[in-house]
Amino acid sequence: MDLRIRDASPSDLPFLREMLYEGVFWRIHSARPSYDEALALPDVRAQLANWGQRHGDTAAVAIAASVPVGAAWYRFWSAEDYIGGFVDEGTPVLALAVHRDHRHRGIGRQLIRWLIDRAAACSVAQISLSVSKDNGALQLYRQLGFEEYADRGDALTMVRRIRPSAHDLSRSEAPPPGAD
Repeated sequence: MDLRIRDASPSDLPFLREMLYEGVFWRIHSARPSYDEALALPDVRAQLANWGQRHGDTAAVAIAASVPVGAAWYRFWSAEDYIGGFVDEGTPVLALAVHRDHRHRGIGRQLIRWLIDRAAACSVAQISLSVSKDNGALQLYRQLGFEEYADRGDALTMVRRIRPSAHDLSRSEAPPPGAD
């Protein structure tokens, strides 16, 4: 499959909303609210509210055969205004969705890697996400280095470190014991 990943632009916001709907209501055999009802839910609506106006809003769109098939983004939140997956104000929360007709083809993996690379280039130390325990993507997140941070009953908050902390760097730069 010929897949291209690019920065999302403001004109991609309707597609990001479609992917938000797919990502939140991912269970194939479950009843889903209508698109409009779903995006009106406060926790769902907040995820892309005023997209692009907040420092650090970062998104990618996956394109196959000139058609958008998936998207991933991360966003910083505050202790007063946050969504599931929030760890702290310095850790953006990642969201990911691939259109149901294009899942299980490695698109999500490529989108996450793209966002990790972007976060690293922006000196982001770590990213987090929220995932239902019964979501098959849990395995993907573990393979990509996300570790469990908090168990919230039916969901997990996971964190992926991106760059070493200053403390880790100072230890790695220290000479080994006995070196002169």
